[in-house]
Amino acid sequence: MGMNKLAIVIPYYKMVFFEETLKSVASQTDKRFTLYIGNDASPDDPFPLIDKYFPDGSYNYIDYKENLGGKNLAMQWERILENVTEEWFHILGDDDVISENFVEEFYKDMPVIIQKECNVVKFSQCWINENGERITDFTDYEQLIDPADNIGYKIMKAERSSLSEHIFRKKQYLKFNFKKFPLAWATDDVAVLEFSERKYIYFIRNSKVLVRVSNENISGRTDNQLEKKNAKIASEKYLIKKHYKNLTKESLIKIINNQIYYRYHFNTPLGFSLFKMYYYLRLYKKILALPKTYLILCKILK
Repeated sequence: MGMNKLAIVIPYYKMVFFEETLKSVASQTDKRFTLYIGNDASPDDPFPLIDKYFPDGSYNYIDYKENLGGKNLAMQWERILENVTEEWFHILGDDDVISENFVEEFYKDMPVIIQKECNVVKFSQCWINENGERITDFTDYEQLIDPADNIGYKIMKAERSSLSEHIFRKKQYLKFNFKKFPLAWATDDVAVLEFSERKYIYFIRNSKVLVRVSNENISGRTDNQLEKKNAKIASEKYLIKKHYKNLTKESLIKIINNQIYYRYHFNTPLGFSLFKMYYYLRLYKKILALPKTYLILCKILK
C-alpha cells in the first residue's frame, strides 16, 4: 500500500446504495489505491458488505462514535483525511459509482498532470436515479480547464458538478481546507477553485463517475431548500470577498447582482463594498449610481 499515490475516501453513513459504491471500487482494473472508509456513527453496520468486497482486509476502516455529517459533511471528510498519507485523494459519496478504469486512467494521465502542475483532476460525470438509470448526459470539457471558467460554468450556466468527480492533491487541501457552508453545499465548488490555485484543472473523459441524485441525499431532497439558498448566498459572498480576482468578469457581475437581489428581498447584509467591486470591474456608471443604489437597498427609494 505504501507505493500508492491515490487514496479513495468513502464517508459512509447510508447503507441503501453502499454496495454499488463498494463494488465499483473493488472492480478497479488498477489496484494502486488505498481505501479509507469512515463510518459516521451510522445505525447500519457496513462491515459485512466491506468484508464481502475486500475480504483480504486491504482497506482502512475508521469507526467514529460521534456523527459529524449531520452537522456539516465537510467535518466528516476532514476527520477521515487526517488518516490519509497518499499524495492525492478522491472523496467518493457512499451512493456514487466510479467506472472500473477510474484509477487506471488517473495513473495513465499522471505524466501530463505532473507536467502541467495540475492540482485538481476532474472526471466526466452523469446523474443516476435510485434505480441506477442515467438521467443526464455525461459532462464533457477541454482537457485543460481554467479554474475561473470552471466555476463560471456553474455560476453562469448552472452546470452540474459534484465532489465525487474530482481528485485533489492533498497538499492543496492542507493549505486551503474545506469551507463550511450549510449542508456543505457549494463547498466542493469553492474547493476546486481554491485547491487548483490558478493551475489548470485536468479533465479525464475516458473514465466516468455516476453521481446519484435521490431522496436519500442532499442533492435530491427538496425539504432543505432554505439551507441550500443560505449556502448559495454565503458561498457567493465568500467568492466575492476572497476570489473576485480569480473569477471571470461575467461570473463576478452575476454573483454581485445576486447579492444585491438578496439584500433587497431578504435583507441579507452585503458584506462587501460595491464601490470596490465596481471600481475593479471599471463599471464607472454603476459607481456614479451608487448613492441611489444604496437608498433603494435601504428601501428609502423605490
